[in-house]
Amino acid sequence: MDSIIVVEDEQQILELMVDILEMYGYKVKAFPSADSAWNYIDTSSSELRLLITDLRMPGDIDGVGLVQRVHEKFPKMPIVVASGYHRESDSLHIDQVFWLSKPFTLDELHMACQQLAPLK
Repeated sequence: MDSIIVVEDEQQILELMVDILEMYGYKVKAFPSADSAWNYIDTSSSELRLLITDLRMPGDIDGVGLVQRVHEKFPKMPIVVASGYHRESDSLHIDQVFWLSKPFTLDELHMACQQLAPLK
């Protein structure tokens, strides 16, 4: 499966992002925490095309830790950080990270996906 991974701890935002991306034709796997997303990513044999994650989330790892782990395992996979907290950006020195500042519009989310993970 050629999926976009969406990680967001606010359930309504997560559901809205998934609905919008699926409406545009993307296959989406949604997770409410970085921990659950990492467990899936680390054990998945599926092809992943894009990670979209918030930074601040409860759990053992946060969005920064998730981005670092994903980049280490899949160094060419593009990553969108959708967050209002850019203080943590100092710890993310990764070229493939695209910042989507909250609040963002649904058009901005769609354009980021088109640019980083165009539909085939």
